[in-house]
This record gives sequence, C-alpha cells and structure tokens, in this order.
Amino acid sequence: MPTPSALAPLADPWAVAVIAATALAGLLAGHLGGRLVPLFGPARPRTPAPVDAAAARDDATPGGTGTAGAPQPDTAPGEEGPPPPRCPHCRAELRFWRWFPLVSDRAFRGRGSCPHCEQVVRPHPGALLLAAPAAALAGAAAVLHPDWTPLWLPAVLWLVAVGAPLSVIDLRVQRLPDALVRPAYPVAAALIALAALTPPGGPAPGRLLDAVLGMVLVTVLYWVLWRVHPRGMGLGDVRLSGLTGLYAGWAAGPLGALTAVFWAFAAFSAVGLALMALRRATPGSAFPLGPFMLAGTLATVLAARPLLPEL
Repeated sequence: MPTPSALAPLADPWAVAVIAATALAGLLAGHLGGRLVPLFGPARPRTPAPVDAAAARDDATPGGTGTAGAPQPDTAPGEEGPPPPRCPHCRAELRFWRWFPLVSDRAFRGRGSCPHCEQVVRPHPGALLLAAPAAALAGAAAVLHPDWTPLWLPAVLWLVAVGAPLSVIDLRVQRLPDALVRPAYPVAAALIALAALTPPGGPAPGRLLDAVLGMVLVTVLYWVLWRVHPRGMGLGDVRLSGLTGLYAGWAAGPLGALTAVFWAFAAFSAVGLALMALRRATPGSAFPLGPFMLAGTLATVLAARPLLPEL
C-alpha cells in the first residue's frame, strides 16, 4: 500500500492539473463512447429454416427423394450473429468507419443525431461513470511515475475510451461488438509503439516485443478456453483478448499479461459467486467477462508491473 510520502506528488499544483485534464478527457471519451452504447442490441437467436411442404410430402412417400429428413444447418443450436449497429429510435442501420470505432455520419459525431430520423441518441451514463474515474487514475499514475514517456498517457486513455463503452455494452446485452473491438487494435498498436520508442532514456524495442508476446499468449489462452468450453465464453471475449494482452504485455511483460488474465477470472468468479449467494444468479446464468478483462488490464497498466502477491 502506498505510504503518504509516496502520494505527496499528487498534491503538487502541476499534478492536480494533469489529473483534472485527464478526468476531463475521460468525460469527453465517456460522452462520445456513451452514444455508441444504445446502438448495439443482443445477439439474435438462430431461427429454424422454413420446411418445404412439398418436399416433406415427397419424403414421406415410399421411394420419395425429398430431403426433409436430412439435417438442416439452420436448425442447429447457436446464434445467427449479432445485428448491426442501429439507431435506437428508427432502427435504421448506422455505418461505422472501418479503421476507427466511430459512426461515419458527421451529424451523429457532432450532435449525436441519427442521419435517418434526426433524433438525438443520448449517451449512456454508465460510460461516463466508468471513463472519468479511470482517466483520472491514469493521470495520477503518470504523475507518480515521472520516468514514463509523455506518450504513455494517450495510449492508456485510448484503452479507457474504448473499454468504457465496451464494458457497458457487454453488461447490457452481453456483446463485444466487432465495430468497436477491431478498429481499436491499429490505434492501440500505433500509440503503444510511439510510447515504447520515445521513453526518456531512449528507444525501448523490448517493450514492443513484450507487447506482441503478451498479445499472442493471451489470445492463444482465450482461444483454447473457448474451444474447450464454447458455452462458457463468447467469441467476442477471444477477439478482445488480443487487445488486453497487447496492453498488459507492454506495461508488465508476458508474465504481467498472464497475471492480468488470472485476476480477470478471479474477479469474474468472485462476483458470480456473490450474485449466486444473493440469489440474483444461478450456475447456468450468462454473465459478461469483458468488463473484468478490461479492468484487470487497466490495473496492470497503471501498476506497470505484474500484479503478483507480495510475500
């Protein structure tokens, strides 16, 4: 636990200004990201394919050649896939930029209004409540670790900006939409590369190698878990795992990336057991893992070391 003397730099006026600025940046990110939350609904259940009545009669006839008795791929259990992002008012589909997690329409980016019905999409307050404190913590961590590069903070704020709406969406509809996850990778990789190559002591390519190793290790681990028990984990968690491994590996090395996974599952299990004890959930209840993955990653990044117990 930090001692009062270790926290003394936080009282400096410059430190207060940095923390206030990052908190405001978090508010802005939460406002923009909160507009995206209502656009994503739950995954649609797979519906059985219609049966051809004539084929069924033909198949029922002796010697018939129909295929009604053959297995139909559309009737298999599972999911048809999540719906595209839509306006919560008129249900019109909204297009996202390919390489950045924002709606491509300028009116939506500016006023938050749907380009089809022109109604304003209000930001979800959960994204604000998550992004502002997380950004303030990032500012405090930057003050307490003056050896970090100034470009470290934009990289961490990007994790906050993406993680806040993803966490709220996953909690609401148990989805981690590709429209937000996939474009987050190139931006995160660019910011981490800039931060790793411009530290005060000179370039540190080893940090980039740690980031890549962390991404590979964590992605493979989640993929194996998903293959072994697909009902217990969504494919969206696997897609997000690479981003969390990239950040945790950059901040704390491959060991830090793996310990971040451990703490994510530990917190996930603890909350699940608490909900079952309160009879708010059952052993078969679906519960989102994404917020715990992002929280464990952010904690590892802010600590800048593997979160191992101190003996």
